[in-house]
Amino acid sequence: MVLRLNVINAIPDHDCTNEPDSSFLVGYGSVITAEHRIDFTDRVSIGRRSILGGRNSSIWTHNRREGHPVTIGDYAYVGSEIRMAPGASVPDCCIVGIGAVVTRPIEEPWSLIAGVPAKRVRELDDDDRELVFGKTRKDLPDEVESQRSQREQRN
Repeated sequence: MVLRLNVINAIPDHDCTNEPDSSFLVGYGSVITAEHRIDFTDRVSIGRRSILGGRNSSIWTHNRREGHPVTIGDYAYVGSEIRMAPGASVPDCCIVGIGAVVTRPIEEPWSLIAGVPAKRVRELDDDDRELVFGKTRKDLPDEVESQRSQREQRN
């Protein structure tokens, strides 16, 4: 679900020295709230049931010379006023704090990510995990709960 007042665009005739893949992929059940700026001159991929929350975040996939994809994994919660630079990525099951500037790929899932530049602050606790696995929309099925129960039984 993409809400109103977002600016989502690409530069089709770019001056990049590489050949970017201009695609914008949003996974099942994901939500992009209002007033974000997303450039997909290179690929932007937002995983399943992730939230780009709050407002006024920017995702950029190119600079003057090169384009690089930006990825937000599955079950990620990304707060307001974040910035993602070309080549940045957030793994599955993470929370990105308000105002973070993600300039590189973050590797560790189950992390709280924050700061300028953004880095892993700590592992998510049980309360954080509720935020990550909560429904992004009321009309979605309860598959998350059954997946979590199966995972807990294995551990």
